Amino acid sequence: MNIEYFNDYLNYETQGIKTKAKESIHNFILSFRNFDEKELWTIEYLPKLKQNNNGRIRNEVFENILFPVLLKGYKNRKVNLMIWLVKLNQNYYQNHRLWEKINYKSALEIIDECYEIDPNNNEVIDLYLELEIEGIGFSRHEWPEGILFGNNFATKDECKILLESLVFINKLDRNKKYSEYIHDYENKIKEYMEKIDP
Repeated sequence: MNIEYFNDYLNYETQGIKTKAKESIHNFILSFRNFDEKELWTIEYLPKLKQNNNGRIRNEVFENILFPVLLKGYKNRKVNLMIWLVKLNQNYYQNHRLWEKINYKSALEIIDECYEIDPNNNEVIDLYLELEIEGIGFSRHEWPEGILFGNNFATKDECKILLESLVFINKLDRNKKYSEYIHDYENKIKEYMEKIDP
């Protein structure tokens, strides 16, 4: 592996020279001799890699270097690498060929697996909480017209499921960062239930 190609890529990208940046990243990918080199580089550089506004890392780097390492980590139930699959979900959501290799699992499903393996891992707990809060945001974004469950307005039984899930979400929120937001959501669900079944 020749790190100079990667450094060239970073310089060209900063300067906005797209053709040279693409050529450098291509040469960098080709410079890896084996999987072990990819694994070592991924573990060292992944925390430093720049993500775009959509939370994605450059596709060529993700597909050819990072994903094979993360996939192996996922299959071996290595939480530290599974967490990165969660964080970089937009990269594989946009690439169905890669997503298929993890059975089209969502970030929430993967973080749930991480939690089962290591329920005391603070990074897992915080990431799980953030995903659940995003889910609440989606569920309530049609308010006051209604509460969503999936893409449709929730039935009364689905509202009960949502209320039950708040017990776990409150447990994840161990620092009470979102307690008011969660409580407000709970009230909206109850109000909506009365509206659909007075």
